Amino acid sequence: MKIMIRVGIDLGADKIRLVMENEGLLFDEACMVALDQKGNVLAIGDEAKEMKESLDQKIRVISPLSQNKIDFDALHALLEQLIYDYKVFRMFKKTVLLFSYPMALNRQQREELKQHLLEFGAYRVYFEQEIWVAAIGAQLNLFIPVASCVLNLGSSNCDIAVFSNGQMQRSSQYKVAGRHVNLLIQKWLRQSCHMQISDSMAEKIKINIGQTQMQKQPKTMLVQGVNMQSQKLMSLQLDENMLVPVLYPLCEQWARWIYQFLSGLSPEQQEDVRMRGIICCGGTMLLKGLKENLQSLVNCPVYVTDDPQSTVSQGLEILLERMGENDAGR
Repeated sequence: MKIMIRVGIDLGADKIRLVMENEGLLFDEACMVALDQKGNVLAIGDEAKEMKESLDQKIRVISPLSQNKIDFDALHALLEQLIYDYKVFRMFKKTVLLFSYPMALNRQQREELKQHLLEFGAYRVYFEQEIWVAAIGAQLNLFIPVASCVLNLGSSNCDIAVFSNGQMQRSSQYKVAGRHVNLLIQKWLRQSCHMQISDSMAEKIKINIGQTQMQKQPKTMLVQGVNMQSQKLMSLQLDENMLVPVLYPLCEQWARWIYQFLSGLSPEQQEDVRMRGIICCGGTMLLKGLKENLQSLVNCPVYVTDDPQSTVSQGLEILLERMGENDAGR
């Protein structure tokens, strides 16, 4: 009888994902929790996100990692509910939790979270930096002497690192992440069209017509929002090319940061990266034209993993499998 349960949790500011050994990805939703006035959990994930627009003042919807200061009470409530919903803790079985965490979560914060989960019932709690897990999910061999460069560009994180000989040789974090795409779209519509749109509408625009390269036959989309002057509903027909001047500067910002990072590598590491390219993951890499623009601006090959949104989750699955094999071999 299996007496050990191994669970991976990808903890991000915008998304939280739960992976269970031999079962794969079970939860992939917003990193949010809705609480009542007494602190009881009403909902987590996307259900909590939908409550955010509720006018009910008795409901508090919190993103535990959205600020520089982590809301540990909300984070504990979110994780406890997630653990309960997916029966992570079971009678007569020991549960090992493996967290993929962003660079912003420091050692003291990780230790506090670890102690809470151990007291809550976990057998063991481990942490791995998200960029490490992303590199493993990309199925790179990190133990060879040749340098491997990984870029993880998500909604709330923007990290790059170089690995070789089983170590992270150099890393960097940039303050501008994928969520700035949505913010720029909203800002542009406010300033140019006096139109206020919801966060969900900004996300739809990004997915459907978000573009960083001019197109001969641009796709169009009907966008709905509120006229900021009259406060009445309004609609606009937008196309991809209208968004290129809005979003292309983001490509330039990321490219300058990547170039600066690569310039700080040793000549041997720089040559390795020029030959092998930069391996990219994270949902923001799905932005149309981003890969091609980065490749041109940095003058270095850029490759995107097959499923950039799930690369970290896949890395967690691989690590959980390795942990099981190591325990079985003892």
